[in-house]
Amino acid sequence: MKRKFLVPLIAILIALPAITKAQGPVIYKDWEMIIESTTLMDISYRVIKCDTANQIHLLIFNENSIDQVAHFDLEITNTDNGEKYTKEINFSCTKATVYKALCESDATMDPLKINLPANFNPAGLTVKLTFKP
Repeated sequence: MKRKFLVPLIAILIALPAITKAQGPVIYKDWEMIIESTTLMDISYRVIKCDTANQIHLLIFNENSIDQVAHFDLEITNTDNGEKYTKEINFSCTKATVYKALCESDATMDPLKINLPANFNPAGLTVKLTFKP
């Protein structure tokens, strides 16, 4: 009798990591466009939890016919307490190309992933972008 109970229990325990991994990331805010520059560079962001890290992911679309550098400051404000965090982004973009940070992106997209400070509420953020020369 004990064996009949033990075998299914072991099977569940073995499958548990795969089940929890399959749930995927938590999306607090899905993709939203922040701005389109005068040089035809669209910048969007989302707020997401990848594994254990709350992050801002950026999407940059260089719709221009020339290569450009996306150079801007991203100001993230925690609406719970008004605390601000600023990150400078400097990312080379090939003409007519989309760059999209994802949880599973390779290291080339790491500059487009911003880890949020631990005390920031990922569900309560505002994001402001200022282009730099």
